[in-house]
Amino acid sequence: MEFTYDGYLKLISLLKEKNYKFCDYLSCDEYDKPVIFRHDIDNSLNKALEIARLEYENNITSTFFVLLSTDFYNVFSKESNDILKEIMKLGHHIGLHFDEKRYEIPNAKELEYWVKRESDILGNAIDKEIKVVSMHRPSKWILENDIQFEGIINSYSKKFLSDFKYLSDSRMHWREDILGIIESEQYDKLHILTHSFWYSDENETINEKLVKFIDKAKIERYYSLKDNIRDLDEIINEGEF
Repeated sequence: MEFTYDGYLKLISLLKEKNYKFCDYLSCDEYDKPVIFRHDIDNSLNKALEIARLEYENNITSTFFVLLSTDFYNVFSKESNDILKEIMKLGHHIGLHFDEKRYEIPNAKELEYWVKRESDILGNAIDKEIKVVSMHRPSKWILENDIQFEGIINSYSKKFLSDFKYLSDSRMHWREDILGIIESEQYDKLHILTHSFWYSDENETINEKLVKFIDKAKIERYYSLKDNIRDLDEIINEGEF
């Protein structure tokens, strides 16, 4: 499948055609053929918003997982906060994307402590209780143990990795033929992870997408400086880079 918005729409259309019901982690047991759409926001909230709008236009909802320990966005900045609240207004859910490598975590109890702490921080930022967590680059320990948290669903628990057919586009690569799997209707329960960062209007290589992202960062940093430095145009202007 192509990593374009048209390709993404074909994925949605095929799921609808095969009568899968789009749902979240809390409501999935209500359906005979549930599909959970999950998006890990590793680096760009703007790209996440584009996918959120596309899904809204096609009458589906999904769950967007927000990473607190990232250098790419800040959930407490007005721009980032406004984007997250717009995603919620479009009917989508927000979860915590948790990086266990951020801390020294010796056991499940300590893991739960930090997951709940970050969930509270994110929930306070967006005025919404966080009820589900996904792990950022999960370790073998996470993947091989059915770790449960009180009051927070772990998307890497046995239920969502074993009872559901789990499919992911990590590093812009589907390890299995997702369209063929959907077409076959071999699985009644699907758990699909996509990263909105990989999707665009045109079909591009991973190199092209990353280079564009790096180039765009210069413009974004310029306008951030402009909001904080008076008469920035007298020092530097946009045409210089």
